[in-house]
Amino acid sequence: MRAAIYARRSTDEHQAASLDVQVSEATRYVVGKGWSLDPAHVFIDDAVSRAEFKKRRGLPALLLAVEAGLVDVVVMRDETRLGGDMIRTGLVIQQVIEAGASLRYYFTDEVVHLDGATDRFLVAARNFAAELEREKISQRTHEHHMVKARRGLVVGGRCFGYDNVEAKDDQGRRVRVEYVINESQAEVIREVFRRYANGEGLRGIAKSLNERGVPSPSAGKRGTGSWSGGAIYEILHRERYRGVIVWNRYEKTYRGGTKVRIERPEAEWLRMEAPHLRIVEDDVWDNVQARFHGRSEEARRRRRPGRPPRYLLTSLARCSVCGGPIGVANGRQGKAPIKVYGCTYHRERGSTVCANSLRRPMEAVDEVVVAWIRRHVLTEDVVVAVLREVRLRLRERAREGESELPQLAAEVRKREQEIKRLVDILASADTQPEAVLERISERENEVRSLKTRLEVLRTAPSVIDMEVQRIEAEARRRLANLRSLLERNPDQAREVMSTILDGPLSFTPIRTDDGPRYEVRGSIGLGKLVVTDRFSNSASPAGFEPHFRD
Repeated sequence: MRAAIYARRSTDEHQAASLDVQVSEATRYVVGKGWSLDPAHVFIDDAVSRAEFKKRRGLPALLLAVEAGLVDVVVMRDETRLGGDMIRTGLVIQQVIEAGASLRYYFTDEVVHLDGATDRFLVAARNFAAELEREKISQRTHEHHMVKARRGLVVGGRCFGYDNVEAKDDQGRRVRVEYVINESQAEVIREVFRRYANGEGLRGIAKSLNERGVPSPSAGKRGTGSWSGGAIYEILHRERYRGVIVWNRYEKTYRGGTKVRIERPEAEWLRMEAPHLRIVEDDVWDNVQARFHGRSEEARRRRRPGRPPRYLLTSLARCSVCGGPIGVANGRQGKAPIKVYGCTYHRERGSTVCANSLRRPMEAVDEVVVAWIRRHVLTEDVVVAVLREVRLRLRERAREGESELPQLAAEVRKREQEIKRLVDILASADTQPEAVLERISERENEVRSLKTRLEVLRTAPSVIDMEVQRIEAEARRRLANLRSLLERNPDQAREVMSTILDGPLSFTPIRTDDGPRYEVRGSIGLGKLVVTDRFSNSASPAGFEPHFRD
């Protein structure tokens, strides 16, 4: 039996040793059963909430290994390692078992069954208990944070302008964490408010701070460590700087199997007066808010988040110098106004953040990119090459499976003979030893799993030719659709670009005989032309890197 191990540590489980314990105990269990364990089949998700299903790496890799027939039994501590979402956890369990693998919990030496309504109910009930436990923990945590927020204490994270200072008792134990004004950062905040109230713009303030090398609010592992107009905007709207703490404005919840943040109704917000945290006086605050409210409706609309991109390559291209997004700005060609591509970080944050000042006409760049894709990607020859690779991969998998058939058939005969011997022992005994009954049950589960694998391998060759024909027809249909979309309008052309690009395009400023130009590089992934539901892990040929100049 080929075993795999899955271990997960939640974000609220602070001891990293819990992963070592899970892996070591599961390994001990596998060795005790006499199974084999490939080190590559130890799958781990570290610091992942039990309700998070999208931002995992270990679990999808495990499921791919199971579906590929590389694993016969999956071992983990219990069902809470899979997740705390009743529906999604149940689907994962079903996916593992229906793929022909057995699922076992080493802590209770339990085999999970879904053979009938009773088994399914018991699995659902345990998943319900795991989800209920997660909800109770969340409620207790929220209540604890609410009490601290009402006292004006640090609930979590940091806020620019303040230090988090620990208060300790006589024994040196931490009893609370308080906000204390950081005077150097507070002076920057006062300057930002003062300058905006005097008529300066968000972008101008950000550029000035970057040019002077003023440290920006920390973004952890994200960002460039520089000021942006967005950061200035957030500072100018944070009520804490006028001595009012606003808490419970946002709620973290789970939608679509991943964590999201949503805004609560304003009636649920908590506002606490905190005059000791005041950095900006009321008259300056009021002047800033009055200026914001006086902006035109069009200006406010431009700041509204979530607007879809309007141009072909926006959100699909990055600057190779700083890694920032390539955006569209207003420019001129002679006296005629035009749209141009350029580095957004250079335009909004200044040359100290990015020295790439090159701006090129948007229509010219779009025309070159679209023409290259039409000539080199969306062609019949490319589809034929991709399909040839798909056929090779599917047939290679079939040949690998055929080589396993004699071994699997021998394993089935061996297990059936063991069951017969165990039944003979049971029949000759005066009582029914529990150990013998357990071994019979284990062998029967193993035989079911082996026969399922045999059936899949025996039917695969006859299905492959039909499957390849279906994939080919689907790929040609998608190719025709993509060609049609590319020729219509920018929105539909963007759909084509997002379909075939494997990651963002890279814009690199270069010197040519015709003057400065952008060299555009990117990776084309053609797997989406041929990917299918049943063979999603076998039909993803490697992409290739095109480069072209505007």
